[in-house]
Amino acid sequence: MSLSSYKPRSVRQNWQRMPFRRERGLTLIEILVTVVILAVGLLGVASLTMGGLKNNQSAFLRTQATLLASDMADRMRLNSAEAIAGSYDGFSTKSVPSAPSCGGAGCTASERVDADKVEWAQLVNGANGGMAMLPGGEGIIAGGGGATTAGNTFTITILWAESQWDEANGEVQTINQQSTFEFTL
Repeated sequence: MSLSSYKPRSVRQNWQRMPFRRERGLTLIEILVTVVILAVGLLGVASLTMGGLKNNQSAFLRTQATLLASDMADRMRLNSAEAIAGSYDGFSTKSVPSAPSCGGAGCTASERVDADKVEWAQLVNGANGGMAMLPGGEGIIAGGGGATTAGNTFTITILWAESQWDEANGEVQTINQQSTFEFTL
């Protein structure tokens, strides 16, 4: 076939020779299925994000409890003679003693015990306009040379309330949590 005898075909002739194709794009059903799959995937991502945030909040509260227990343990280490004598034994932040008149500076060892208790209770309970470090928090000290136990081993227990979703009942439920910190002077 020479170039001089070549006749271009019209577009219509080319179209007629091609087999008929029904596929001219996506159908509505394909688009709907894609949207449903995408929506389910996004709901899964949102659920994982919410679970991560809740676990992060729980870890934050446990860290706060550990910080509070460590704070009181450090206070007791600084005043170890009174701690071993039992001055801190049986203390709960629900029953706070009155603040000593020394104001924290220049206190005697026994006044320092009351100052420590008052300051720690303010941290746990959020007194004097301060924000509580734990919701529904309570701190309890046991051990020492008091009437309950003898020696220099102490246990600081921190209690707090944490909200959790209850799948069975379909509602938010308040769960009491606890962290125990034991140390020896």
